[in-house]
Amino acid sequence: MECRFRVNGQLKLQDLSIIWVKKEEHTKEVYKLHKGKENFQTQHSNFRGRVKLLKDKLELGQSVLQVTNIKLTDAGTYRCLIGYEGADYKTITLQVKAPYRNITKRTVTAQTTAGHNKWELTCQSKGYPKAEVIWKNGEHQDLSDKANTIYETGTDQLYSVTSTLKTNTSINETFHCIFWNKELKENTSAILIIPGYTVASQRINSRRYIGTTVAVFAVFGSLLLFMLWVKKVGKDHGNETCTNNVAVTVTKLLTVEEEVDIRELSLEDGKLKYIRIEVT
Repeated sequence: MECRFRVNGQLKLQDLSIIWVKKEEHTKEVYKLHKGKENFQTQHSNFRGRVKLLKDKLELGQSVLQVTNIKLTDAGTYRCLIGYEGADYKTITLQVKAPYRNITKRTVTAQTTAGHNKWELTCQSKGYPKAEVIWKNGEHQDLSDKANTIYETGTDQLYSVTSTLKTNTSINETFHCIFWNKELKENTSAILIIPGYTVASQRINSRRYIGTTVAVFAVFGSLLLFMLWVKKVGKDHGNETCTNNVAVTVTKLLTVEEEVDIRELSLEDGKLKYIRIEVT
């Protein structure tokens, strides 16, 4: 915000006093420069740390007040009082605008009926003042009466506007959500396109799932067959060992039989009192 005053020759800063106030039911002091020195003792808490006088403009006879971190409550009427080789004042009206610049959009499919998906299209944005949300399809038909729009206000006094449109449509259909700010005569829009990859994506995911399942079963099957094979080999090896031991013992006995007929042997025979076959 700016107000001007006359400077003849070089500015005498020690003779300059400037006061900025906001006119409300109770006047709020915004900034004070007294006899060339800043004074923040009587500054209202709403403006503390947010205002700055651009001192390099004073030589040009300009009192420029810079306000940062602007709020909606900053809007209103301000008065600039100048004391320098006389006195003067100026009234300024400050308007604060908060356009609906950024629109967050979301497209969600709910269910499928007769080859058509039921979709929920959502647009959300913040701004001030309250905006109307207009919905149109690709043929520019107005669908606003079918939408549900919710308004909420936060501590920053901005309106959080969320509008949802439910529709039955086919893929690749185009929709527009438009935030119309009547007081600012400004609109911001976003385009939502019904995606055409939903079914294909589901099929791909199903194939991946089936492929993964088959692979897992194949691995487990291979491990099971390998374990059975190892067990069988171990068992056959044990049987083979036992058979070989028995065969060796019997062979030795048969060697004896070749020399002496077992039927002719008696228990009194000192050479062979008994026959024992040991299996190890």
